[in-house]
Amino acid sequence: MKNQWNVTIQGKEHEISFKPGFLRGKRYVDGVGTTVKNTNWYIRLFDDVFEIDGETLHLTAVGAKIDLVVDGMYVNAKKPYTPFKTVPPWVNIVSALLLLSGMYLSGLFGLFIGTIAGIIMITQSVSPKRDNPAPVCIACAVCGVILQIALMILFLRL
Repeated sequence: MKNQWNVTIQGKEHEISFKPGFLRGKRYVDGVGTTVKNTNWYIRLFDDVFEIDGETLHLTAVGAKIDLVVDGMYVNAKKPYTPFKTVPPWVNIVSALLLLSGMYLSGLFGLFIGTIAGIIMITQSVSPKRDNPAPVCIACAVCGVILQIALMILFLRL
């Protein structure tokens, strides 16, 4: 299974896994399932905190990247854990507007461009590497709208 980890906590072996769903997923610890809810309506994004034998663990996801944090380190990425920032509300609004403008201006291709631009905006806004996500998100939104308008002009000429 892709999202499965075997970890040893205080000398005891535990099996932790995650099964993705449409709007929610399930975290399994030693076969016992718990529902994990996304914190974003656009992409899979969560930081689920739970305890096993007094040890605090985090199950995190940004898009398709799902990882487990044990002792302050990501198990798969082998990097130190940094908490997620929350997605600013204006990023969600601009993402929705990109979807609508894409569908209105250039149909399915524009919707695809709006989807990709929205995903990039959200992942960049929660990135711990960015102190201010506004410049990157605005540039991504502008590029998305320009591509959507270019597709509209291309479709009108055909």
